[in-house]
Amino acid sequence: MMSNPARRLIFALVFLSLVTACGQSVPAEYSPIENTRTTLPAPSTQPASTKTSQPTLTRQPTSTKTPQPTPTSPPYEVITNIPYSTSDDLNLSISDHAVISADNANQVVRLYTLNGHSDRVIDLAFSGDGTYLASSSLDQTILLWNVANGKAVHTFSIDKVSFNGIAFSPDGSMLASADAIWDVGSGQLYHALEQNRAVPGPVAFSPDGLLLATALEGQPINLWDTASGRVVQPFDRLFDDVTFSIVFSPDGRLLAAGVHGGIVRLWDVATGQIADTFEHENEEFDIHEVAFSPNGRILASGSNDNTARLWDVESGQLVRTLQHGDGLYGLAFSPDGSLLATANCDRTVKLWDVASGRLLQTLHHADEVMTVAFSPDGRLLASGGYDHQIVLWGVAR
Repeated sequence: MMSNPARRLIFALVFLSLVTACGQSVPAEYSPIENTRTTLPAPSTQPASTKTSQPTLTRQPTSTKTPQPTPTSPPYEVITNIPYSTSDDLNLSISDHAVISADNANQVVRLYTLNGHSDRVIDLAFSGDGTYLASSSLDQTILLWNVANGKAVHTFSIDKVSFNGIAFSPDGSMLASADAIWDVGSGQLYHALEQNRAVPGPVAFSPDGLLLATALEGQPINLWDTASGRVVQPFDRLFDDVTFSIVFSPDGRLLAAGVHGGIVRLWDVATGQIADTFEHENEEFDIHEVAFSPNGRILASGSNDNTARLWDVESGQLVRTLQHGDGLYGLAFSPDGSLLATANCDRTVKLWDVASGRLLQTLHHADEVMTVAFSPDGRLLASGGYDHQIVLWGVAR
């Protein structure tokens, strides 16, 4: 069995390769995975949070036990009223922009740029009502932006952790990284999750907001109760898996993870056992991002093997391989499910028609792009990466 120092060294080298280098080309044709599935029910619609006086959100309780913010202490520092701003004097009326879809993807243009991070932007997430955009960076901060005016409302400063995945709870009241849960309205800390904070990892809320999944090297994938901040169930996990991305299915029954070795694993949330495995069939590469389509029927996986793959969740069949020509860091479905956006090493965001697999649009950054996210109403697409910027894209009416 591999020693702990050896496994930590492997984990560090894998993450270093993720943020410093692109993937290599491999053949595009792969055999589909044969398997059987139980048909998943259609996902339920999650309630949006209620906006009160700006900039705050009123939390809609997801359980009878409501967590209370606690005083912040090292390594957490919360700073409010940050003077970061956009490159322009912004007063964005989002309703003036059309919903981005396969029909108008070729009309998507750059709307504006958010400047505030001093290093690579690692992850992006919109709140459930689209009011806020959160961004994490290698500068060891998470910024919370007001989308309409481009101002940073809160900065969450986290020592020692340099590769943070982030996620909003479905009602928009909580923001989480792999080691903390914050109150969005006040910026105060709900829970410091008792984990190895020197090793970051991905994070995902369940669709009902009651659970938070985290994945750190050398530990099981943990499910946390968001009310108490305690682990309620560890997931079965292969010992040497290095996990880059995790996501719940829209109905909350499955948790998918992209791991080192070109593998996508699916867990049954109720039992904590591995339910299935999809493979890109090349052990030298990593699955940097996984995402379920809005209806939960398709799982997309993106890898530095230069492909994004679409899998039928029920049958396990490989539906389509998208060959984007350079290493892939992130991907996201549009809310209507017609588009897949990919963030690429070649300094571009690519928009793909999910039904046909056709490339519809290529959007350009100044440097490699690591993450993409659609706003919940589909009117905005955010992207960020090595150029330290966050770009918001849209279609003018």
